[in-house]
Amino acid sequence: MRMPPTLACRTVVASLCLFQIHAEAAALMGFADSAMLMTEVGRYNQEWMLNYAPTVGHAIGIEQMRMSAKGEAATTITGVNYTGLIKRWNGRSTQANLWLNGGLGEARGLHEGFAYTPGVQFDIESTRLYFLAKTRMIRAPEMRYDTTAIQAGFSFYEASYEETQPWLVLELKSMRNTDPSLQITPALRFINKTYFLELGITNPGQGEGFAPRINAMFVF
Repeated sequence: MRMPPTLACRTVVASLCLFQIHAEAAALMGFADSAMLMTEVGRYNQEWMLNYAPTVGHAIGIEQMRMSAKGEAATTITGVNYTGLIKRWNGRSTQANLWLNGGLGEARGLHEGFAYTPGVQFDIESTRLYFLAKTRMIRAPEMRYDTTAIQAGFSFYEASYEETQPWLVLELKSMRNTDPSLQITPALRFINKTYFLELGITNPGQGEGFAPRINAMFVF
């Protein structure tokens, strides 16, 4: 039976909404004329970023990162941040993005002075599958906390625009000159419209390396 035009249009719009929800969860900015707040709280590093996107593909904001190796004093970097969309590929049921982001600021704590944090990110996602790879230099005087991470995940089921969609995500993160240098974090991610909440455990089963992690994003 052929689907009525009105119902077909509604189905397409609903699918696009679902797709956009998870695309924003992987993105480093919201839609045009929106603000985004992102935060990550874990044992070894904590960070937050607030940015504003005046147009699609560009956002400026402020951020703060706090990092420490096991048994060492922490270093906190506070500065301004820029995010730019280098390229976007739209497929029939997927979207892929290449991002440039970075900041300039000041480091305080164990390491002090001028700090810079350039990075790139690639992500590809559908309404059911997700993959992300990113790398970022985190530099200050005598400080080299460069970070590389990959994430992969899947949703348990399709959800409507008004429903919360649960995902299972696994992240492998390597941070230079820190202990532990490799952080493995399985997590549950919950996505609904303009926010996501992620609850994970870093290095489960490794005794002292075990640590909870919370990651959240809000677009408004």
